[in-house]
Amino acid sequence: MAQIPKSDMKMNAIRSGIVVLGALAFGYLSFRIGFKPYLEKAQVQQQQQQNEVQECRDSDSDPSSDFKESISFPERG
Repeated sequence: MAQIPKSDMKMNAIRSGIVVLGALAFGYLSFRIGFKPYLEKAQVQQQQQQNEVQECRDSDSDPSSDFKESISFPERG
């Protein structure tokens, strides 16, 4: 078997790395494009749920209860 020079081995490793990164990028982009309608739908639903939770928190919050909690106990005489 003939030995491959180190410079060729290094170039082959670099090429392999570039091919792997390109394949990952292509897979990621095709996933994003293929599932874009579903991802947008899920994002809209998530925003709606967060808005509902925020509205519930706002309606549950009683301003007078915040004032009552901030008052310290009176000194015992």
